Amino acid sequence: MGFAVQPIFTTTQAIWFAVLLSFGVAVQLAFSPRRRALMGGLKFAMASALVAAPAAAGITLVRGAYRLGYLEEGRGFLEANLRSVVWMSGAIFAGQMAVRFLPPMSWLARDLRAAGSAVWSERLGRWMGRPQ
Repeated sequence: MGFAVQPIFTTTQAIWFAVLLSFGVAVQLAFSPRRRALMGGLKFAMASALVAAPAAAGITLVRGAYRLGYLEEGRGFLEANLRSVVWMSGAIFAGQMAVRFLPPMSWLARDLRAAGSAVWSERLGRWMGRPQ
């Protein structure tokens, strides 16, 4: 009775991953005009998708696949869900570390953080009455 199980990936999981990621990027594009203007539309969309991808993939792909694997193995509903949370958390953590520290992805993530910092610095300066 080991902890590991063969995950079962389905097309539905991939569709939900694409829907969640697309929705998240669309919301970022709609409600972050200053960051979008600083970075450019395409670069901002790519960076937003890259930063959101580990969480969306962990929730939809990894957790769903392991939950189905545990259910197929004959585990109970609660046990399958709790065990899949561990795999999901590990996948999200590993994905975020990859996005943060591996060079091609880290450059976009760094630029997105810098644009956010610039926007908030300008906003706080305006709120504090600093001349522009």
